[in-house]
Amino acid sequence: MILDATAGNRSMWQHKNTESIIYIDIEKRLAVKPTIFCDNTNTPFLDNTFDTIFYDPPHYYRTDDSDLLTMTRAEIKLDMKFKHRLHTYYGSRFARYKHQIIRNTYLAQKEFMRILAPDGLLWIKWCETKLTLKRILSIFAEWQILMIINVADPTHTMGKYQTYWVCLCKKNIGGEQTRFEGPNFH
Repeated sequence: MILDATAGNRSMWQHKNTESIIYIDIEKRLAVKPTIFCDNTNTPFLDNTFDTIFYDPPHYYRTDDSDLLTMTRAEIKLDMKFKHRLHTYYGSRFARYKHQIIRNTYLAQKEFMRILAPDGLLWIKWCETKLTLKRILSIFAEWQILMIINVADPTHTMGKYQTYWVCLCKKNIGGEQTRFEGPNFH
């Protein structure tokens, strides 16, 4: 069984209605409703339920409500372009600031540790709009990095930012431990 823990409008899926995927989201205003409305930091699922979890948390945050005064024209343009999609983006209304994104990511990965099967995989999508991949992966201390894929498609990089897909498993699988070294992934 697969869990999309940040379903949005299921925009990353080519087949949006498959029985092998459970879609969850907390946003009620979605055009394509999730299977279950719930918070990915506290799900109704039993331990070890899923073989694979996909997680695409909010990457972009505002520094404060007066941020427009210090932003460049390009940043304002990007912010306005992104704002119209916020209702499709998991938790964007609930994780508007850096500390909220970090806290929600921490709590979500703890929940994923509980509901992911012992040999399951966690896939994270991260775009470095504000926080680096290295910073986000430091939250996943109990996980082992199996693979990092650079995304080159500009529609997934918000133009100038690097986006990654990262595949993780629970550290205790195989007894190996991996240390994240930084952006040189070769």
